[in-house]
Amino acid sequence: MTFFDLLWDGKGMTYDHSFAMEIAKVVVLFSLGIFVVNVILSVIVHFLLKPKKEKEVGQINITDSFFDVKKQQKPISAIIVESINIVLFWFIIVPLAMALVAYSVFNLIHSWLCGFLIFLLGMFGIFIQTWRTSQFWKNKQFKKRFRNAALYFKYVLAFELITVLFFSIFLPLAFQKGCLCVYNKAYGIETLLDLQFSTEWTRSNWLPDQVCPKGILCHIYATLSEDTSKEVFINVHAGSDIKELNAEVKFKDDKINQKCDKIPFPSSIEDRGQRNVFTCFLTGLKSYTLYEIDLISQDKVLNSTKYRTIAEQYSDDDLVILFGGDWGYQTNGLKIVEQISKVNPDAILIGGDIAYDNGNIHCYYSFDLLLTAFESQYQHVSRLIPFIFSVGNHDVGFNDYAKYNITVSDEMGPLYFTYFPQRKSINNTILPIKHRVTYNIQKMQNILLFGLDSGYLYPHNETQLEWMLSILDDQSYSTLSKFAHYHVPIYPTCYQNNSFMNSWNNLLQARNYWVPLFDKYEFVGAFENHVHQYKRTYPLKNNSKSEKGTVYFGDGSMGIRSVNCIDEAKTYLPGKPFENIFETVITNNSDHFWVLRSFGKNNTIEFNAFQPDYTFIQNSTYVVNKKEKRYKLDL
Repeated sequence: MTFFDLLWDGKGMTYDHSFAMEIAKVVVLFSLGIFVVNVILSVIVHFLLKPKKEKEVGQINITDSFFDVKKQQKPISAIIVESINIVLFWFIIVPLAMALVAYSVFNLIHSWLCGFLIFLLGMFGIFIQTWRTSQFWKNKQFKKRFRNAALYFKYVLAFELITVLFFSIFLPLAFQKGCLCVYNKAYGIETLLDLQFSTEWTRSNWLPDQVCPKGILCHIYATLSEDTSKEVFINVHAGSDIKELNAEVKFKDDKINQKCDKIPFPSSIEDRGQRNVFTCFLTGLKSYTLYEIDLISQDKVLNSTKYRTIAEQYSDDDLVILFGGDWGYQTNGLKIVEQISKVNPDAILIGGDIAYDNGNIHCYYSFDLLLTAFESQYQHVSRLIPFIFSVGNHDVGFNDYAKYNITVSDEMGPLYFTYFPQRKSINNTILPIKHRVTYNIQKMQNILLFGLDSGYLYPHNETQLEWMLSILDDQSYSTLSKFAHYHVPIYPTCYQNNSFMNSWNNLLQARNYWVPLFDKYEFVGAFENHVHQYKRTYPLKNNSKSEKGTVYFGDGSMGIRSVNCIDEAKTYLPGKPFENIFETVITNNSDHFWVLRSFGKNNTIEFNAFQPDYTFIQNSTYVVNKKEKRYKLDL
């Protein structure tokens, strides 16, 4: 594989940041275009400098005025064209240097390798410039001609050499461990499209010396495995001096002691972000029971918290899930978090783009902001509320789809896998990071919840589809009301075919492989996201209205900027693909969240949509009868 191949498509890389790849593509095309112009101008200069037979061209001394040289021996047109050519040549060097900086910022190459390559590029540029200007001396010896040009332009060359040295040292230092996150107003330099940029250097001015101080537990939160009435992952971020952790789980006279697994944390993250991450897998619990949990290190209780398990199937206990997608650390996002204490849910579901770290481990503080915001509400309900996640584009890479190979690893993350286990191993243990996947199920009361991958790490078919079929054909799940949550909508309210924010092929893949399963196994609802708008479809089956079909809720916008959708891209207008399937669409000021309530006693499932200030938007209610057939009560 050549360097150009690596620059162009990035296949086989161990870490993905497709945004850097997109920059590289533009730079390569731009540089190639200038190179072509450079060659054309060089040919023109060659003909302009070609001596005519009737004239003799004498030697010049290095002490001669360059302007005299131009005037006496060289056409002024040649001087002008060659000067333009030299400037254009630097327009090849500079973008290539910026592409290297982009690679360094997104951690695709080491910062010092970036600096060394910038130095080589700069020296190459100086050499070529000197060689080109040496053509104005007609000494036949190359060394003498080259030396003449270097001495004549010594001040210009000295300035260029100092500039090259400065930027080959400064840029790697200033831009190393770069982070380009989104919808994070707390830290970072504001750029276009709600992007915030920071580096290790700039973060030293904003973040504390230790984001997770020694001697304390800075984050405690829960995630769910399959059997939510009996199991839970308690996840803990601790200071780097805390080397081991145990959980003591208590309910009345019952007591369980569980050693917590230490999860590898990327060592390349700067010192201020370092911490130890632990996961305590608690199993054998009782349904809908409030447990006290002491987190202990070296016989010292560092923190005490509480956790309530989820209701089991056929129980009279209710289930409440607060769900949405595309959450951002912004005003409306924080307003939605404030409603947690009013809703008092059993679980919080975010369907992708959970912290907008873009899969970059150096955006670690985005997760700190997310966890701190939600943990503030746990105090009001006096217990942990577990998370359920599906993966989004900003969780594993900047761009919309993983065009390049992503290898999940201990060192390079993404942190989505490091922080949020949602599946246990077949041996009833915690899965290593590299074995964690982006499709999972949770069995919650009378509901079976499928978390799916919209084609980022796993395609819609093959392994993921086979896994779905194995679950759906299992008779032990047959009586559960089924739901799916994933990031990219199958029925988007806004679609721009020429935008990297959408892929028609991806939409068709989901419709070809997933929708037939939703129809056949009578999914009650599908929670869609990504488009940053509000929508609810009519019940759909076979892509048409049907009373016993699946309702598609969406589309993200859990407190972030709504997408400005032009009329040509609105899919619900007359003559558009989805003109008759949407019951409700809100495209402006569409921030919202949903609350699902499954009532155990009367087998009713209710959905309510709310604005960030808890103002009611819309309601849907379903009843499940004894034969498990769904009937629409109110839509």
